[in-house]
Amino acid sequence: MTSTPLASRARTLSSAGMLLMLGAMHGAQAQITPMPRGGDVIAHRVVDGDTLEQLAARYLGDHRQWQQLQSHNRVADPYRLRPGSVLEIPVRLLRAAVASVEFVQGEARASRALDHLADTPATASTPAVQTLRQGQTLREGDRLQLAPDAFVSVRLADGSLVRVQSQSDVLLRQMRRKGRAGTLQSVLDLQAGGIEASVPPEAGATQRRLEVRTPVASTSVRGTHFLVQAGADGSTTAVDQGAVAVASAPQPQGALLRPGQGVAVAADGRPADVRDMLPAPDIRDWPAVAEDANWVSLPLPALPGAARYQVLLARDAELAQVLRSASFSASPLRLAGVEDGDYVLSIRGVDDTGIAGRPSRHALRVKAHPEPPLYESPSENAAVALGREGLRCTQVVSAAHYRIQVAEAKEPATDAFAAPAIDADGLRECALPAQSLARLPAGRYLWRAASVRTLADGRADQGPFAAPQALRLAPAPSQPAADALQLGDSQGEGSRSIRWKGEAGQRYRIQVAGEPGFAAPLADQWLDAPQWSTADLPAGSYYLRLQIEDSSGLRSDFSAARLFKTGRWITDGSGQMLQSGSGERLQRQ
Repeated sequence: MTSTPLASRARTLSSAGMLLMLGAMHGAQAQITPMPRGGDVIAHRVVDGDTLEQLAARYLGDHRQWQQLQSHNRVADPYRLRPGSVLEIPVRLLRAAVASVEFVQGEARASRALDHLADTPATASTPAVQTLRQGQTLREGDRLQLAPDAFVSVRLADGSLVRVQSQSDVLLRQMRRKGRAGTLQSVLDLQAGGIEASVPPEAGATQRRLEVRTPVASTSVRGTHFLVQAGADGSTTAVDQGAVAVASAPQPQGALLRPGQGVAVAADGRPADVRDMLPAPDIRDWPAVAEDANWVSLPLPALPGAARYQVLLARDAELAQVLRSASFSASPLRLAGVEDGDYVLSIRGVDDTGIAGRPSRHALRVKAHPEPPLYESPSENAAVALGREGLRCTQVVSAAHYRIQVAEAKEPATDAFAAPAIDADGLRECALPAQSLARLPAGRYLWRAASVRTLADGRADQGPFAAPQALRLAPAPSQPAADALQLGDSQGEGSRSIRWKGEAGQRYRIQVAGEPGFAAPLADQWLDAPQWSTADLPAGSYYLRLQIEDSSGLRSDFSAARLFKTGRWITDGSGQMLQSGSGERLQRQ
């Protein structure tokens, strides 16, 4: 992160000649204005009866400081102030106020030590730069610099909440209190990045005032919610609530922004016309729960005029604890590494000038763990033989057991599992046996699986289901009947080919062995036609069994073993095989 010396930055801001618009003050007698001879001042118009002692008590909280007001204003007679004249109250004489760090996400640094009060001077041993930590105290002059993906919430002494966005460079230029319980004056210099501020309305005698300055413009408010962005091309201001005054050197009279309005100020300080902010995006179709362990993925809404979208993910509705801040120009928006929990999403459209639009907010629960299993078998849209095949999925390391559901296929698929046909919980292995499916009628179904872990307190915690996968349950093809096999070509001859009755679209697996257990098959092959030649077998007796696969891929059980013989045997007139003296059958040569 590059750093700009504070003195240089102060010169940059001073040369911009930023002035405060009067409209936001609503007729107040005094205002804060940067004066040419340096230092912010409060301009007080004298009324009949004013004395320096009274003004010192009113503004500085101590009547004894009247001499400093006399010296600054070169007043000859402190008891005779001319009504209608303007006296300056140097802000540096006001009592100092402090702020506190309410939330820190990511890498954020401050240019001063933060473990002291505003009236305690830093020592020589104080580090020049410190890592910002939640709960620390900030004082006037502290500079905050945030890395990418960082976010900081600062609570000012008047209760205002300032949300500093990632890659921002902010100086707490002024934090002062007028009198003992009067106006709280806060001035922030925003060199780069963005600020979103919520200033509470004034209550009773308590007054507050916040000004945000960029190198090209100044924004001043009392009781409002607004955003300021600063960059190389200038700055923008947008107002959600209240009224905001924006002024610059070329147009010191500035503009008064009402709720729903924004303005862009170019790098040369010239503001564009005030324009309406884009309306809040329509995100009613966003889901209430995100279950992807890789990222939160949501479609960007269609919003005419939006060049991009600004998205915040926060832990709280006030957006004081922002965990992710990102800009998207193409759908979907994706936020990686979001842990399970409840969040609030804020999304704004940003127009072609960089002015942020009205926000939409969405409550989102992330529940992605434990991660769901992957599917092993069957494959997507495969046919499953009823009573013969089951369902299998992968084991998940963190899972104690699994839950598998099977439901009739419906449209939309999410409605199918409202009343699943099978809901098997507590499965020690990620599998549903064939007998569990056997009671279902043939048809089209969906199935899904989820992992369940055991928490430290012993409670079961189920993760999200995997996306449903389609399957078709169907009866398996029937076993070939014993009389379906035609063994042998003619009486007295050994089998030269074996044939059976088949159907269109079927395939056939034939196994041949020298013993009925088929422990070591001599032949094991798939055939497209319902016949098989024995030509490669030596003469002898063999066992054969057959399995059928139909057009959908379902397979029958193997048929019962059948005995057949090969060879060209010599027979007598009655068809009986002739044997040698040793008892061997005689075969033609």
